[in-house]
Amino acid sequence: MTDRIDQFLNSEKVSKEAMNQILTIRNADPARKVRSNGKSVPGTYPSKKMGLTIQFESHTLELPAIIEKEMSSSVLEFYDQPPSFKIEYLINGKNKGHLYTSDFFVIEENWIGWEEWKFVDELIKLSMKWPNRYYVDKFGQWRCPPAEWYAEQYGLSFRIKTEKDLNKRFVRNVKFLEDFKLAKNELSVDEDIKKEVLNVVSSNPGITINDILKIKGKFRADDLYSLLILGELYTDINEEVIPNYTARIYNNEKYREAYKNMMSSCVSHNLENKISFKIQFGEKILWDGVEWEIINVSSSNAYLQSAEHTTDMPITTLEYLINKGKIKGVPKIETIQNEEIKLLNTASPQELEVANIRYNTILPYINQTENLVYNKNHDFSDRTIYNWMKSYREAEKRYGNGYVGLLSKQYKKGNKSPRLNTSLQTLMEKFIQENYENVKQSTMKSVYRKFEQVCHKNNFAPPSYYTFTKNIHKTPNHEKDKKRKGNKAAYKNGEFSFYLNFDTPRHGDRVFEICHIDHTQLDIELVCSITNENLGRPWLTFLIDAFSRRILAFYISFDSPSYRSNMMVIRECVKKYSKFPSTMVVDGGKDFNSIYFDTLLSRNYCTKKIRPASKPRYGSVIERLFGTTNQMFIYNLTGNTQLMRNVRQVSKNVNPKNIAIWTLEKLYEYLSRWAYEVYDRTEHSGIGTSPQKMYENSILKGGERNSTRIVYDEVLRILTLPSTKKGTAKVIPGYGVKINRFYYWDPSFRNGLIENTSVFVRYDPFNMGVAYAFINKRWIQLKSEKFNILKNKTEKELNIAFQELKTRAKLSDQKTDVTTKMITDFLVSIEAEEVLLRQRLKDRATRNLYVVEGGIKEVFGREVQSEYEPTINENIKLAVDNTENSKEINLDDIVFEPYEEL
Repeated sequence: MTDRIDQFLNSEKVSKEAMNQILTIRNADPARKVRSNGKSVPGTYPSKKMGLTIQFESHTLELPAIIEKEMSSSVLEFYDQPPSFKIEYLINGKNKGHLYTSDFFVIEENWIGWEEWKFVDELIKLSMKWPNRYYVDKFGQWRCPPAEWYAEQYGLSFRIKTEKDLNKRFVRNVKFLEDFKLAKNELSVDEDIKKEVLNVVSSNPGITINDILKIKGKFRADDLYSLLILGELYTDINEEVIPNYTARIYNNEKYREAYKNMMSSCVSHNLENKISFKIQFGEKILWDGVEWEIINVSSSNAYLQSAEHTTDMPITTLEYLINKGKIKGVPKIETIQNEEIKLLNTASPQELEVANIRYNTILPYINQTENLVYNKNHDFSDRTIYNWMKSYREAEKRYGNGYVGLLSKQYKKGNKSPRLNTSLQTLMEKFIQENYENVKQSTMKSVYRKFEQVCHKNNFAPPSYYTFTKNIHKTPNHEKDKKRKGNKAAYKNGEFSFYLNFDTPRHGDRVFEICHIDHTQLDIELVCSITNENLGRPWLTFLIDAFSRRILAFYISFDSPSYRSNMMVIRECVKKYSKFPSTMVVDGGKDFNSIYFDTLLSRNYCTKKIRPASKPRYGSVIERLFGTTNQMFIYNLTGNTQLMRNVRQVSKNVNPKNIAIWTLEKLYEYLSRWAYEVYDRTEHSGIGTSPQKMYENSILKGGERNSTRIVYDEVLRILTLPSTKKGTAKVIPGYGVKINRFYYWDPSFRNGLIENTSVFVRYDPFNMGVAYAFINKRWIQLKSEKFNILKNKTEKELNIAFQELKTRAKLSDQKTDVTTKMITDFLVSIEAEEVLLRQRLKDRATRNLYVVEGGIKEVFGREVQSEYEPTINENIKLAVDNTENSKEINLDDIVFEPYEEL
């Protein structure tokens, strides 16, 4: 791709001025970081074509545009948020100029320039506000003259694109096949399996994916999708819907065109292809490519009129031509049938029931099976039946359907004119907007009393309190709450976000396509397994698959949400499934915006989407899971904090802090069983089946996608570790690299070629005694200069010690900086026990659950592991016994020794 773009830019197609501008943009960083406007979902897309992440401001507009560019062979390069440039235009006769940043700068084979993506509704509003900046030309294209004038200076272009320029079916198909496309060079299909699939498609041209997968054979779904990517099979990726498994498969594109032409040459007898209509006055038909209108209908003939001729035709002949498909109906823009449908839609169930009784009563007379004379078989008078018959005949002539004439006409009764004076109504509406719909939170009664006084001053008779409140309630609750309580309070009454449609499903088309990750503090108090001291409420991190609702992994600890939580839950997911999500949905927390989190996602080609702030519906999948976890599991345990909602009513003997009995180790054990067994096999109301079955069905039809499997190895473990702000550290001769105030060393630093150079580094937040450096194309483990003190100390513990010393330094007379010696001396002092004891107990409980690679595990001088509970599961090993005997052990007897990797 690099040779291709360089050859293109050096060609005669690109002027010198354009070349300078292009080089400036190619070498520049994005002009700004995209943010959410409260409605859109921004994020980053890992572009394999560009070799970097591309930002997008909307996942329903700009993200599909990025995917189209990524897959288009005509697009050579594209850059997000290129350097800003100045535009000028007139506003109310005055010249206005400001900096403007477009969404993309695109280099195509036949087009180079800036590109802006906006929704049509937004452009309409902007064109009304700034008509000299945005307008629609005679070809229906949106234009921005100020930006176009700037681009023309360099011989470049500028264009505006909208959602109408997107093919969302294409984008959806590409996302579904993305795993296979990324691994195209590694794809291979066994020759026997390949022949078997090709024979099936050759024997059944146009067969759907679903029908192919139903055939019992040696091939699997992965083989079918691999052959599509390799070009051995063909489907129209722009029109078909592959994720629905309804896409039709052919041997090649030419065969598909030939088959399509053969089928279209046949006369279709399918009634679904015809536009149904009634043979009655006013209907329009299409006959031999000419439009005709029915101007009259007799008992035997229909009279037709075109733009040039008038003719009559027997009704039997007309019906014959309709059945043969020679004549089709032409839908009219405004038809009487629209009024007929409107009458039916506005009728209540009670009115429809009355109309049905009337219809059944007069039906014998309509069919002429009875004479219209007094009949004792019904309870209605002759006059009533005459009126119903009259209404039926009139409706039949007007609408072509007599039934609507039997509907009640109660809606026509009564005086619909307003009772209040127009001036009084206007005054009342204005008064409500200014005095009630504001942040003062005034009651309706108090506002009404003020309004009464205003009415008397203006010589108006005030309306009743009922009328006044009725006018208040005319304003939707969402709008009222927005003015009185703010956007957050109004959010619950707002419209749900139905931004997705058939072409873009809300939760993806397969497992691991869209995953959500988030944190919550559990409503339960926990105690230490050794001292029985209350350690507070733990934090839980979930990683859930949106398509199947399956819990892929979770992480529980006492530490507040951070990159450590994200690191551990992603590790657990890869360890269990050897898979990485294609899209990760996160909130705007700092832990999700760190450079190492973004690096980890980009390395594994994972798109990051950021949910708008204060909009929980965008994360409804995981938010609902948090509620389900509390209701189905946590609230059934002793020590849950439901009582604390009414804290004034809680006495000492029922306070969750005093009655807590659960430890972090035990909670993890039973939470694992609930999440991976009970919840996983229980039917989920949102999908109509259990998460486990949904997951297995997706794998069966969507493929196992083994080509994108991720090995849980040392490289992945190191990549999930954090780094410094720079990501690198300088190798100081004789000292090593400095990470988080401490030096780390390895004998490989005794190399003149490495000394005084910067190397990539990472550290273990659960064991600050070790770190890692990337030297000679491999990661090596480093030991801290204070290894004996820092071993098994967490980053959280060091930060607490640093803040404690920093606070003491501020309060002392001597204003000194906190040194590493001060930190290490503090860590081994008695004072540290008081400050850090609680954190150390929390860290010990966490280490009992998760053995972090490269760390050190605490064990006792003698064997204390329970014979009844050797392990929680096959991957996680308990290091501390929770039996009563373990509480008798002196904490000073604890020793440290390296552990073996699980």
